[in-house]
Amino acid sequence: MKKSKIKFELKADLGKEGIWRYASFLTEVPEPFQLTLGEGKTGENTLEETVSLKREDQNPTGSVKDRGMSYLVSWAYSGGKKDLVLSSSGNAAIAAAKYSQIAGINLYAFVAPSINPGKLKKLEELKAKIFISPRPVSEAMKFSQKNNFLNLRPSRSEFGSEGYQTIAFELAEKDKLPEDIFIPVSSGVMLLGIFKGFKKLGYLPKVHVCQSAAVYPIASFFTNDFQAEEKSLAEALVAKFSPLRNQVIAAVKESKGSGWIINNQEILACQRILEAKGITTSEEGALAVAAWQKAKQSNWPVGETVCLLTGRKY
Repeated sequence: MKKSKIKFELKADLGKEGIWRYASFLTEVPEPFQLTLGEGKTGENTLEETVSLKREDQNPTGSVKDRGMSYLVSWAYSGGKKDLVLSSSGNAAIAAAKYSQIAGINLYAFVAPSINPGKLKKLEELKAKIFISPRPVSEAMKFSQKNNFLNLRPSRSEFGSEGYQTIAFELAEKDKLPEDIFIPVSSGVMLLGIFKGFKKLGYLPKVHVCQSAAVYPIASFFTNDFQAEEKSLAEALVAKFSPLRNQVIAAVKESKGSGWIINNQEILACQRILEAKGITTSEEGALAVAAWQKAKQSNWPVGETVCLLTGRKY
């Protein structure tokens, strides 16, 4: 797939860094408030001749969440916010803490007791104000309302998906437009951003929602080909309920994509395949690769494909 497939010439601002290279295609944030760590410009590895792995685990804090939080924290910063609240399984809080640190903003991070110890340690290093709760989403909501602090929860923000559009723009700029894209999904905010980015380009690949056999509120709309599991190795995909569910389903249907539910055995098998190629990445990324494999084995008409490796392995 080449740039000839898109409806306009995508021109990045080469004088800017990070997601702000595409600022003219995003909802405006005044330039003095555009925070960046140099996120984006992530590499690609070839898995097979027609399959590319987009290395979002190469982002500055180790995950794709840098793209979303670069925009969201910048937007909050432009509005004069000094205190932000976020519930997270780990990666989003780490990204938000780093961007908040640049802006001199306090971040109050609500996480579950089951948070990966490596992610918790990183949050502590970034001086986030950490609250460990069995109900991080509702506790964060109460805390933000009580103190009149902005809750950054991406799935509840109109700008939550904004920064993720840049994945589509980057693929177009590099002549890497896929026919199919496999995306690990929790709330679905990243998928919606990528979908929105492709729509702006006037080009829409088949978008695939990939979830685990433990948490599958969106992908189960498309498939019942799975055996439920109590716990998944893909620990970052935690949203048992998403306010974006209907939007994600509509986007996937419009793109003529599908949904795939992946078990732990399939995740481990794909981690071994990736490690044999010298790629160490999160279970969520391996899940996306496993979803592509499952689609191929199911005789889905898979074309040139991008699988998102969304985070580093802790």
